[in-house]
Amino acid sequence: MTRYLSDQNKVVLFQESGTYAGSATPNPRWVGEVQDSSIDDNEGKLEDRYLGNLSRSYADFQDGPLDVTGTLTYKAQDMMLFAHAVGSVYETNTAGTNKVIVSEVNSDKIQNPFVSGTSNSTSVPFSFSLEDSKQSPGTGKNFIRTVRGAVSNTHTLSIAQGEKVSVDVGYTAQSIDGRSGTSTTISAPSVKPYLWNSATLTMFGTSFDTAKDISLEVNNNVEGPHYINGSRVIGAPYQGNRDYTLSLTSDLDSETSIAVYNQYYKGGSTFNATLDMNQDSTTGSQHTEIIMSGCEITSFEAPSTVEGVNELTLEIRPKNVSAEIYDDATKIGSYNPF
Repeated sequence: MTRYLSDQNKVVLFQESGTYAGSATPNPRWVGEVQDSSIDDNEGKLEDRYLGNLSRSYADFQDGPLDVTGTLTYKAQDMMLFAHAVGSVYETNTAGTNKVIVSEVNSDKIQNPFVSGTSNSTSVPFSFSLEDSKQSPGTGKNFIRTVRGAVSNTHTLSIAQGEKVSVDVGYTAQSIDGRSGTSTTISAPSVKPYLWNSATLTMFGTSFDTAKDISLEVNNNVEGPHYINGSRVIGAPYQGNRDYTLSLTSDLDSETSIAVYNQYYKGGSTFNATLDMNQDSTTGSQHTEIIMSGCEITSFEAPSTVEGVNELTLEIRPKNVSAEIYDDATKIGSYNPF
């Protein structure tokens, strides 16, 4: 018996283009410093009892709907999955630096005018495959599962003091297959991960210099329909309402506390916010600026405690999000597979 040990675990991403759940591009893509990959592979067995079976036990099992979902957690070295979670990704390359413009796409626009494909569907903007492998000595002993047609449902970007920037992706996929052969070769790029000290959050023109935790969630409320079409797998998924949630915990600051409470929470004034992550000192080499507009504070907490520094916790709902991202194209590669 050979046990699978975690030091040989690996996750490789392939960008898909063209029609939904099309073939993966030939080149594998490094996701980031992956911390956890969990796949929920539900065979959807239909368990049944019926009159006349004359037993207290199950009477019948039938193959039901196949549902594949999963979560992926990693330390971010680029913002590719974040960009596609928001929507439209347009990039230009100048002297080896990719400039990526990220903007929202609503359902009155063609979601995937890709490529190699001829699809003008409004069902899904971007999909990817994930190869999750557990490797073991010996021929044909690996445990490899490949998730195909994965679409970001939730995407949460988290920044905590003293730590690397973390990303949690919850996805819905169309299918999964298993094999025991050779896993795909992938090497980590020589790119520094985003760190907490590269980030600043500015709201209503004020920089929150005592922020401790910041998270931005993009929730596309993806639906994976099971149509009556002769197949157990989901049809092309579609996005529901788009929800953004910006959460902030900081030391309570006398310079902003009353103004924030009176004008923006109780008064309901809207404002803009910018999350700026400038990782590299070289201009334009690794820099992400996320712009949130039409923001409103939906939750304000400032409890009084018997010790320590008083904290402020805010939950904020932006109406719109856009971003501008710079990467070293020679190390990160294109955000678009087409």
